[in-house]
Amino acid sequence: MTALSTPDGPAVDQQVDVVLIGAGASGLSCVIEAAGRGARVTVIDAAPSFGGTASGAAGGTCIAGSPLQDRLGVEDSVGLALEDWITWGGDSVDVEWAHRYLLASRDVFFDHLSALGVRWISIHPHEGNRVPRWHRPEGGGKRVMSLLAHHARALPNITWRFGYRAQELVRSGGRITAVIAMNGDRIVEISAPAIVMATGGFNNSAELVAMHAKQAAGAERVLLGGGPEAKGEGIRMLEAVGAQFTELDSVWMYPYGTPDYLKPGTDRGLAVRGVDGELWINDEGNRFHDESLRGGASGTGALLAQTEGRAWSVFDAGVASGLILADPYYLDGNKINRDRVAEFLRSSPYVESAPSAAALAARIGVDRRNLEAAINDMNKAIAAGLHRDPAFGKPLDGIAPLDEAPFYAVRLHPLARKNLGGVRTDLDCRVLDSEGRPIDGLFASGEVAGMAGGHINGHAALEGTAFGPSVFSGIVAGRAVVE
Repeated sequence: MTALSTPDGPAVDQQVDVVLIGAGASGLSCVIEAAGRGARVTVIDAAPSFGGTASGAAGGTCIAGSPLQDRLGVEDSVGLALEDWITWGGDSVDVEWAHRYLLASRDVFFDHLSALGVRWISIHPHEGNRVPRWHRPEGGGKRVMSLLAHHARALPNITWRFGYRAQELVRSGGRITAVIAMNGDRIVEISAPAIVMATGGFNNSAELVAMHAKQAAGAERVLLGGGPEAKGEGIRMLEAVGAQFTELDSVWMYPYGTPDYLKPGTDRGLAVRGVDGELWINDEGNRFHDESLRGGASGTGALLAQTEGRAWSVFDAGVASGLILADPYYLDGNKINRDRVAEFLRSSPYVESAPSAAALAARIGVDRRNLEAAINDMNKAIAAGLHRDPAFGKPLDGIAPLDEAPFYAVRLHPLARKNLGGVRTDLDCRVLDSEGRPIDGLFASGEVAGMAGGHINGHAALEGTAFGPSVFSGIVAGRAVVE
């Protein structure tokens, strides 16, 4: 392999024990384990600081049999959770990795993050789970990442190289021995007996999403919801050294994405949440789905079945007061910045508002009678005290009628959020080649490895099975490179 070079060749750093590429949730978990066990680690990340996709996520985690479940009287077990996991993900689930994660989810994950200062504040039911096991951390992913970064910063023997973009893995004598990285005109080659790829997925690359997300081929637009640096560069580097990949076409998309109007000329999307009373309206002005089923295995399919894979989220002023946009710009620490959310409702060209349903229909170009009928039918079902709406079975307990002007419509497109597939690894996170053999000196964890092993979730993911397994596989990798 030909290394990048300057006229004098790349600058060569002193050899360390581990080079870690990527300072997201999985990478920081890895470096905490490795450096905490005495390894000298150099961390490379193209971003200016810690973060990755996790810093903009809710941080919710699938945990089986946690102390919080015990306190709330939720009876759960690893066996029950594994059954749900396999039923949801299908025959491509990596059962060994899934079982291993669930066994560790209480002691290694829940207790591990609790010891770092994470406070678990609630659990919630989600599609595919027979009991509530989605655990919410206080402050979301941003707070968890801050605590991980604080702990990592305090450890000795770590060199941080932010702003350095890894370019190439160097092979010598049949093993991976170094990484070449760039920062502007400066090129460095960092050698180590263990290289860990924790570079994340490719859901901020329109090219790679279009290449792999075949299920959305007919959609007008697929929005990008990965971390800013989730551009698939780690996959390119791994491909160059003969690594084996699996399930790259399993791009997990949510149906509640809307374009980020503050980033014009891009396909960046925002996740629209907190609008439980919304109605999803297609281009004919009709409802088409139970809006409470918002996951990638339910709501996304319903959205993609509509004309050009798009719809409108319609709600009133009462529902708008709870709107959440899953992006750090709309947060003040742990709280929603309501002024910025209001600014979004006023200023986004992908939002329309009107004093009545009829006027809203005219503004979004749908049939007035259909839209009015959809709202009236829902309001009548709520007024009648029904527990589910007759049309699609949406649960109505706690849902208020849509009758408070102004009325809003937010344009919805599929939002590419997670890569359920990636590079194959063994149970020690060693990267496998095309023949299934470990590539000496090379490890991978987190989303670049399909969260863990290559495809821990299979074709569909229970909520909370990205963040947890990514952190867990980082811990496994950090231990493996030392042991």
